[in-house]
Amino acid sequence: MNYLKHIMLLSPFLLTNSIQVEPFLNIIHGHIIDAYTNKPISGVKVLILENGLETETDINGNFYLELESINLHHIETLPLSFIHEDFKPLEINANFNPKKKYKMVPKSGKTYVYNQPVQLSDGILTGTLDEGGLDGSFIQNLMNDLYSNDYSEIHSILVYKNNKLILEEYFYGNNDTIQFENNVKVDKTPEPIQWSRNNKHYIASVNKALTSTLIGIALDSKGVSIKDKISPYLPQYSSHFNDKKKDLINFEDCLNMTAGFEWDEWESNDLQLLWKSDDFTDFVLSRPNMGTDVAWRYNSALPNLLLKALEELTGSSTRSWAHANLYQKLGIFDYKWQSQPDGFPEGSARMYMRPRDMLKIGATYLNYGIWNKKQVIPKSWVEDCFAVKEKTTAGNYSNYFWHREIGEVGYLSADGDGGNYINIFPEQKMVIVITQGNYLQWPLYMNQANSIMEKYIIPAVK
Repeated sequence: MNYLKHIMLLSPFLLTNSIQVEPFLNIIHGHIIDAYTNKPISGVKVLILENGLETETDINGNFYLELESINLHHIETLPLSFIHEDFKPLEINANFNPKKKYKMVPKSGKTYVYNQPVQLSDGILTGTLDEGGLDGSFIQNLMNDLYSNDYSEIHSILVYKNNKLILEEYFYGNNDTIQFENNVKVDKTPEPIQWSRNNKHYIASVNKALTSTLIGIALDSKGVSIKDKISPYLPQYSSHFNDKKKDLINFEDCLNMTAGFEWDEWESNDLQLLWKSDDFTDFVLSRPNMGTDVAWRYNSALPNLLLKALEELTGSSTRSWAHANLYQKLGIFDYKWQSQPDGFPEGSARMYMRPRDMLKIGATYLNYGIWNKKQVIPKSWVEDCFAVKEKTTAGNYSNYFWHREIGEVGYLSADGDGGNYINIFPEQKMVIVITQGNYLQWPLYMNQANSIMEKYIIPAVK
C-alpha cells in the first residue's frame, strides 16, 4: 500500500499536531535499550502497526525505518511495535526525534515502564494518565504488584477516561477456556501466551450483556416494547405457551432472569443438563414455570431463547443482523462467536473478543449509546440498563448487567466467569476492562478485580 494513502486512512487523531519533517528525508529512527542495564538491544523486530513496514535494531540498538519519499507534514507520531524473544513486547507512539530512547523490560523483570497506549485507526482516541486525570503513582504501584505475582492470571487491564484510552497493559498467562459439552469443565490444553491487543480473549458471561444490547437495538428498530410477550416471536415453540404462566413471559422477564422457570445452575447441575440438550429454548420452555412474579433465578438458557426470538423479530439471520447492527458499526470485526449444539449462536457465553473491542462496548454505553458521533445503541435502552430492575441476593441487576459499588462509587458491570469485566463508571466518565483466566474460581477472580479497582484505579482518579 502506498504509505501516504495509508497515513490518510489512519485515525484523524494522528493528524491533529504538526511536526516539520524534511521532504525526502522521511526516516523514523530511535534507540532501544534494556530498562535495567541501559545497554542497547540488538535484534529487536520493529514494526509499524497497521502498515507492516518493519526492520530490526542493529548491534548498537538503533533502528531506521525509511518511509516512502513523501512529505509527512502534520504527523506527530507513528504506532510502533517492538518484539524480542528475551523482552516483554512493547507498543509505543514513536516520534521523529532521532535521539529518542525506548526501554524494554526483560521477560523476567519486575520493572514497569508506563507508555501511552498506541494510537490506531480503530476509533479509540488514546492519551496519557495525566490527560485522563489519573495519578500515575497508583498505577505504578499496581503494576509493581502485578509483576510481583501478587495477583493470579490477570491478562489485561484497560482504562478509558475522559474519552481517551489512557492505560492498556497485557500480561503473560494461561489460555484456558470452558468445555461446556464436557460437563462445564475448564479446558487447560491451550498453551499459555503473552497476551496482547491482537488476542481474542474468552469473555464468558460478558456475552449476556452483548445479547442484551442486541435485543435493545432490535426492539427499538422494530417498535416493539420490552413489556411485549415473547411467545409471538417463538412460533416454532408455540405448544409450550399453552401454559398460561409461560404465555405471560415478556422480553423484560427474560432479560432480568424473572421468567419463572424452575432453575438452579449455581448450586445444581442445570447448566450441565442444558448443554446435554439439542435445543436450549425447548429445554428451558419444557421446565415447570412458577410465574414471572415469583423469584429471580440466574438462568443461562434465557439469553439463548432471546436470540431465537431475535431472528423472528428481525427477519434476518441472527449472526448477520448482529454484525451489521452492532459489531460492524463499532468497528468490531475480529471476534469469535461460538454456537449452541443446534448451530444457533450462543447468547450467554462462548464469545471471544479483543479487550479494545470490549472497551468500545463500554465506551458506547458510557456515552449513552453514541460511538463516533453516531447513535448505535438507543439512548433509551442505555438508560433502561442504568436503572435497577431487580434487587437480588447476588446484587442489583438490569438487562444482564450488574449494578455494583466500590466504596461509594457506583458502576454498571458486564461480568464474565474467570474474571472478565466491562465496568462503566458514569460519574467518573470512565470504563475499566479487565480480563483474567481464573475460570470456575469464584470468588477469587471477583476479589482480584475489586482489589485492583479499589486499591489503585479508583484512588488514582484526581
